[in-house]
This record gives sequence, C-alpha cells and structure tokens, in this order.
Amino acid sequence: MFHWKFLAVCLSAFILVCSGTTQIPAPQPPQQTAQQWEEQFLFMVTPIEQWCGPSKLGTATGFFFFNEDRLYLVTNKHVVRDDGTRFFPDKLRIRLHTSASDHTQNGPYDIPLYQNKISTWREKPGVDLAAIELSQTEMSRFVLKAFTPSFFVPPNIVIAAGDDVVVIGYPRGFSDLLHNYPVTRIGAIASAYPIPFNGQQLFLVDARLHPGTSGSPVLMKPSSILRTPTGTLHPGGETTYFLGVNSGEVIFPGESSGLNGVWYASEVQTITASSFKSVTFAQP
Repeated sequence: MFHWKFLAVCLSAFILVCSGTTQIPAPQPPQQTAQQWEEQFLFMVTPIEQWCGPSKLGTATGFFFFNEDRLYLVTNKHVVRDDGTRFFPDKLRIRLHTSASDHTQNGPYDIPLYQNKISTWREKPGVDLAAIELSQTEMSRFVLKAFTPSFFVPPNIVIAAGDDVVVIGYPRGFSDLLHNYPVTRIGAIASAYPIPFNGQQLFLVDARLHPGTSGSPVLMKPSSILRTPTGTLHPGGETTYFLGVNSGEVIFPGESSGLNGVWYASEVQTITASSFKSVTFAQP
C-alpha cells in the first residue's frame, strides 16, 4: 500500500497582457515552431513563494489559466493550505515580467489567500488543485500568457502510456533568476491515459521531479506527428497539449518511486467554471 507524499513545491489560445491593455487574440491552431513554443511557455508559468506574515515558508510553481473571460493562477491545494501538516500561508508571492522585450525586467506581485478571514481560492474536495482569480486590470501591468480549454487534447488525438511529457516549473525554487525563466524536465506517461488512476482524476508520470514543482503544468512533448485512432497526422510545425498539473510523488515504503501524480487538465476547467461553487475556509 503506497501513499501520496505531496511535494512541498506547486495553448492554442492565450492571453498577452502588456502595455496597460489586455489583448485576447482569436484562437489559433496549436502548431508552431519549437522556438515559438519555447517563447510562449516562458510567460505561462510563475514561481511561487509561500508566506505567512514576515516569514517565507516555501516555494512552488503556478501557471495562468483563462476560462469564461476570467483569469486565474492555478497551483496545488497543498501549496495554499495543508491542514494535515498545519501548513497555513496567508499569501503567495509570484514574479512577473514587466517588459515584453527585456525579460530581465520583472517584479513581485503578492496574492492574499484570505479576504475578511475567508479563503480566496477555488477547490474541489478530493482534488489537489487550487485556482485564484486575478484582476485583469491589475495584471495589465505585466506580460503573461495563459492556458485555455482550447489547449486540451482533442478527442481525435491519441495519448498513451510511454508518451513523452514536459514538466515546467521551479525545482526547489531553482530557475534563471535574471530572466525569470522556469526549468523544464522530461518524463513519460506511466499509467493508462486518459483513465482515472485508482478512480481519481489523475494519471502517473515517470519523471525526476523535486520539491518546488508542485503546481507545474505537464505538457505533451512538442511533436510534428500526432496519433489518431486510424493512423497519424502531420499538421506541420510542433504541436503540444496541456495534459495536467503535477501534484506529488508516489512513495513506496522506504523508497522513492519516481512516479508523480498529475491531475487531469479537465479538473482545472471544472474549478474555474463560472457555475462552480467552491468550499471556503476560515483563516487559522
């Protein structure tokens, strides 16, 4: 019997927020060059520092998600609160780019986790995800891009165990600090996809991940060849899809497995839907 040990860590359409205006381009096909793909993901994720008052408690990863005309920061639930370990930060500090041309220009932005002593994030019981709505007016001061539901795997594309994935994040807070760039790790899908593993809305990824990557988006490794139920597609350029959110490692008694739980991307859409009713928590 294993148990989950959560790491103490956290396209086709996207949002580009810069120069004081929020621009939402019309959906574009996901095909792009490898360079275009790399340039986009640099603005999709953010390092997270967890704070309680004047004390820094840890680090994690978050990413931006746009759904139903609302913008969210998404990470793991255990990044914002963990009652089991008495882990109660009161704010998250992220770092965002302030110039589209000079990526060394970036700065911090604080997100309170409680307002009037009530939690500000959305969550679904039993799912280790949290989404915090962001003011698009406030975000207009920064440069960022966001996933949308249009970046999910289409129903005619086959994803399977053994396929390569890319995990984008900040292991132990490590990154290119000068440019505010994340680190990417390569892994492989390690369970049947898209089957809920053990009845939970997650799948497994075989990858060497560190604390700090909780909340990292997991993407299909960009490819110019896609599988379908009847053959292959060659759309041209590089194609990738948003598969899910890294959460934690499966720990066998006395040893590490290298297997990580990844919540399906559809769960992010669920908790960011306008009709979703989230539970709330009182500030400790």
